[in-house]
Amino acid sequence: MLLGHYVLDKTFDEHVRDIANLASDPQTLIFFDTNILSYLYKLHEAARSEFFAWSDTVLDANRLVIPAWAANEYLSKVTSKTLDTYTPKSKEHTQANKLLNSLFESASLFVDEVSLKKINYTSDRATFITDFRTAIDALTLFTSVFSQEFDSGVIHEQIDAHLSSAILDSDLAALCARATQEGPGRFEHRLPPGFRDADKPENRLGDLIIWFEILEKSFASKEIFPKVLFVTRDEKDDWVYAPRKRTELVKGNRKTVNNARPEIKIADPRLVTEFRRLTEHSNIAIASFDILVEGLSKATPALFSHLAAAIQINIEESAPVPTVAFEEPEPPVLNQAVDAPVEVTREAEEMQPEASEPDQPNLVYEQAALRDREYQADAPSSINEIIRDLKSSNWYTQNPAITRISSIREEQFTPSSWFVLGRNIYQAACGNSQKAMEYVAGLESQLLQFPPSTAKHQLAGILFEIYFDSRGEFRSRIKFSHADMPLSVVVNQNYSDVTEFMKCKLRDHRERLTFMPGDSTIKVIQIIAAPLKPEDDTPSILDDQPSLPTHEIQSVQLDGVELLSVTTEGDQRPWMGVYGSKFFSPDRIRDRISDDLAIPKWALQIKTEPPMSSDVFLAVPENHGIKTTLALKHL
Repeated sequence: MLLGHYVLDKTFDEHVRDIANLASDPQTLIFFDTNILSYLYKLHEAARSEFFAWSDTVLDANRLVIPAWAANEYLSKVTSKTLDTYTPKSKEHTQANKLLNSLFESASLFVDEVSLKKINYTSDRATFITDFRTAIDALTLFTSVFSQEFDSGVIHEQIDAHLSSAILDSDLAALCARATQEGPGRFEHRLPPGFRDADKPENRLGDLIIWFEILEKSFASKEIFPKVLFVTRDEKDDWVYAPRKRTELVKGNRKTVNNARPEIKIADPRLVTEFRRLTEHSNIAIASFDILVEGLSKATPALFSHLAAAIQINIEESAPVPTVAFEEPEPPVLNQAVDAPVEVTREAEEMQPEASEPDQPNLVYEQAALRDREYQADAPSSINEIIRDLKSSNWYTQNPAITRISSIREEQFTPSSWFVLGRNIYQAACGNSQKAMEYVAGLESQLLQFPPSTAKHQLAGILFEIYFDSRGEFRSRIKFSHADMPLSVVVNQNYSDVTEFMKCKLRDHRERLTFMPGDSTIKVIQIIAAPLKPEDDTPSILDDQPSLPTHEIQSVQLDGVELLSVTTEGDQRPWMGVYGSKFFSPDRIRDRISDDLAIPKWALQIKTEPPMSSDVFLAVPENHGIKTTLALKHL
């Protein structure tokens, strides 16, 4: 479509999922721009590890390509000893300290008893000045972390180990000559890519050279890889453009809306046409790194939680307008109660237990809360506005919604509303909403800021969401990726009502559970390993990884129950990671037991024989696997 799209009949969520599906398609060749390499220097270790685990998988399938010119641009940073320019540089920590000290000096001059009364400060002026100084000094410990130098060498070694084999063996001299010949004419007529770089003092032809490499490699690989994805952080209009309008779901109906906040950008149609004329197909897409990560995260949230959080740090800057559309929930149950601010006596009216449920706990919620797909979130109230936004499955909507929770702490809503809010907070966290993940990670302190009864209802909702789906049915696979903190918090005696409620709801599913909410007993994972016969010619798996295992697992027991067993075809579920399913460290064995059996990691203690580090990889015997479900047979 050389004339381009004025209206793109696609929602933002559909666009994100399409990019993820394209990236996951075994017929797709994926190209990385230089700025993807440089962006890795801005990620913390856990986020980089998730990225490399994914890129290793793509590279193993021969689907990952780094243009030689991208490597050339990166190399210039190495040879000029300027890799540090990629690392986060921050003078803000000193600026913040200067600002706070300036405010302190101002406070010392003008703050008096009258101004303190206006902000409801209960102590006197002297106490305020002392407390202010103490607070500033306490912040120094946290802001000083930004003054340190980041070790760019470590990150460079990781990039070299994981990505160097993806670099194209292109004739850069010939490509430079071609770009020099064709570039001026293309730039004169604003033909993409790269015409926005025409006035750069150097490397103004870099984008064009990368484009030539994409064309050549795609043409040579079209029989095996008939689809192409170019991942870049360059969203200038000499690569991509944003249609004026796009589609959005509004109460279940497709509506045309302005393409903004979030904005969909797609490949310039002139690039698609040039690509088609050479390769004889037009299956090329250009996507930002953020869109790719968001899509991959939606498909498999547990594999990309750190990476997803990292790209959302500045998400508030591009937050959507308040009237973001959301998916219409399933039709509610007839006579569904409408949420509204209520008196304390309303709570007793709402709690009408089902007649078939004996021995009711103190906490009881409406059926529409237990089956929250039936919950009437359209009812007008501030808590329902937050619930609707959390249901959107859109980070741009969910993150601001989480921050608004603090504004309703003292408001009165039905217990069922707080319960459903808790469910959707946890649901958003499992979808890798950064603010929701932070909320759940700091759940203990978050709940302390609510009235005790409200905190109980919210915690009950979070825990219920872990085990039960939107129909109120026990999950076939427990949603456990962020369960450690809620299960730690509920051990507190202040939440005994929540424990009672959860045990009541789970009592018909005890055969599926080796750990119940409220439990604090530590379970022991006993791992016995024997030395392997050394092989002198055995290479390392990766240059930056330890050598192949020196020990083989002989036994893995959970509280005395043997989990290592002979496997048959179809027994083991896929195990993602660099080492496939043949190697496990004690830490990863613990993680697998935790996920499969819904036991928090803090309740699992590793013991090894002989003693060894918990991150050392061990070999699994031939035709054996760790079958965690064996633990359920001994309940």
